[in-house]
Amino acid sequence: MGNKCDFCSAPNPTWRYPARSFIGYVACGIAGESVGDWAACGECHRLIESGDRALLTARSVDAFVTSQPELREISAELTFELGSLHSLFFDNRIGPAVVIV
Repeated sequence: MGNKCDFCSAPNPTWRYPARSFIGYVACGIAGESVGDWAACGECHRLIESGDRALLTARSVDAFVTSQPELREISAELTFELGSLHSLFFDNRIGPAVVIV
């Protein structure tokens, strides 16, 4: 968990979600691990709490493509991959959101 939202990369997240560590992906024999808690900005927190996973994923993809426009042509694949990663987050979440002070 760093100084940006783990969902959309907005700076200065205001919420922390306790979570177990898990393997987020395996590609070409390399595993990417999510370690511990996830940070969320106010808008992503609202989407998480309302259960709107589709809009949460769309927000994440939009932010990713905005920061790296060359990825626009693979936005459908990004939507699938980030949606899968978010599902793993929900599966490994272990408590309610906590305000970051």
